Amino acid sequence: MIMNKQLLLEKYIKVAVKKALREQEEQQRKAEKAMYMVYRFPGLKKIMEDLMSPAFGRYINSINITAPKPTTFKVSLINSQEFTIKYLGKSMFSVKIAGKQYNPINLGELERASQSIADLLELNYAPAEGKGEVPANTSAAELGPDLAAANSETPPAETPPAEEETPPSEA
Repeated sequence: MIMNKQLLLEKYIKVAVKKALREQEEQQRKAEKAMYMVYRFPGLKKIMEDLMSPAFGRYINSINITAPKPTTFKVSLINSQEFTIKYLGKSMFSVKIAGKQYNPINLGELERASQSIADLLELNYAPAEGKGEVPANTSAAELGPDLAAANSETPPAETPPAEEETPPSEA
C-alpha cells in the first residue's frame, strides 16, 4: 500500500513537472515572438526602452503590427492591457495609451507616457499564482487519468483554524 502511494506520487510529480515545462516553453515562444518585432524594427526597441526600460521584455506578452500605413504596433502587456505605437517616419513615433496620444520626442510627454504605461501595468495585475498547482477541489475528469489516481490517494490537507481579528484600538 505504501509503495503504491509512493509510485502514484512519483507519477504525479512527473506529470506536474512535464506540464510546468510545457508552460515555460510556451511562454518562451511568446517572448521570442514579441522580441522578433522589436529586433525587426530597430527604432521600436529604442522607443520601448525610452518608454519602459531596457528590461521592457519582462512586461510584454506580444507586439503585433495592426496597420501597414502608418505602421502601427499593438503592444500587449502581461496583465492583458494594451497600448499602440505608430511609426511616423524618420525615427519618429507616436504613442496612444488609454485613449490619450503622446509624442515621445518631447521629454515631458515621454515622461507622461511612461507614467501611463506604469499605471496600465498596475491595473488588474495579479501574477499567475499556483499555475502549476492542482486545486484540492479539482474533479478526476479535469485531472486526466494519470493525475486522478494520484489525487484520489492523497489525504485532504488540514486547514489551520481561522484567526480572530481584533478591532484596531481607537486613540
